Parts: sequence; C-alpha cells; structure tokens
Amino acid sequence: MSEQDSADTARMMIRLHGLRAQAIALERIAEMRQRADTAGLDRWQQVHAAICELRRTAPAETGSRSLH
Repeated sequence: MSEQDSADTARMMIRLHGLRAQAIALERIAEMRQRADTAGLDRWQQVHAAICELRRTAPAETGSRSLH
C-alpha cells in the first residue's frame, strides 16, 4: 500500500468515524495479528500512522468534526 493510499484511507476513516477512527484502525490491527495476516497488518499499521499524523497536523476546528 502506498503512502498516498494510506493517507486516503485515513481521511476516509476520519470522515466516517470521527474521533473513533484511530481506535477502529487499532481494532483492525488486532484482527490482522490474530489472523496472522501480515499484509493486512502492514496496511492497517500504515493507515493508523496516517490517522495519527493527520490528527497531529490538522488545524484546530470547532464543533464535533474536530480532529483534535
């Protein structure tokens, strides 16, 4: 998975799940570990890292759509 794909998936996860996006990505990581799916694990680790980076660098917003 490319860095751009990870960032696109991360943005989609944030739009769909808001502040829960990070937790959902961690759930997917745990599922992939349990299944011994190394490709899936790598993908979700990249998505999780992208979500964390987007939340870290996002400008402060007001309201429930905030990434912080």
